[in-house]
Amino acid sequence: MEKEKCYEENEKQYSKKLAPEKIVSILEKHGTKVSVEEAAVILEFMRKIANVAVNQYLSVRKD
Repeated sequence: MEKEKCYEENEKQYSKKLAPEKIVSILEKHGTKVSVEEAAVILEFMRKIANVAVNQYLSVRKD
């Protein structure tokens, strides 16, 4: 339960820093066209992967 609360707090912080519209802009510069809705899904996936990576790193450091 605590991890979910922490994840939700992180989501609030991240949402202020990188918006789906910015993702659309970044990808367009590299020749990839996506909608704002698709960018939101991409952004959510990237955040989850980053969260997993950080958790794995921290759990390895504890051992």
